[in-house]
Amino acid sequence: MVKAFVKIGADGYVNEWVAPKAEDGYMLIESEESLVTNNDCVKVVNGIAVLDKAKQEELQEENKEMIEMLEREKAMYE
Repeated sequence: MVKAFVKIGADGYVNEWVAPKAEDGYMLIESEESLVTNNDCVKVVNGIAVLDKAKQEELQEENKEMIEMLEREKAMYE
């Protein structure tokens, strides 16, 4: 687990990660490293980041075209 400062959006999900310093409007939480920088599908429960898998799948489906385009571009440079 790592400590990070996050900002929570109106929808209750983390929408910004700022580590390792405190800034106004941010709260200190603990998170698995794999969740750090994951936006819009992570909630904070009792000070710990928790992935909302259903929300993540929803966001991936909404952004499917962009994800596929980025994967094609990445493959071109490998």
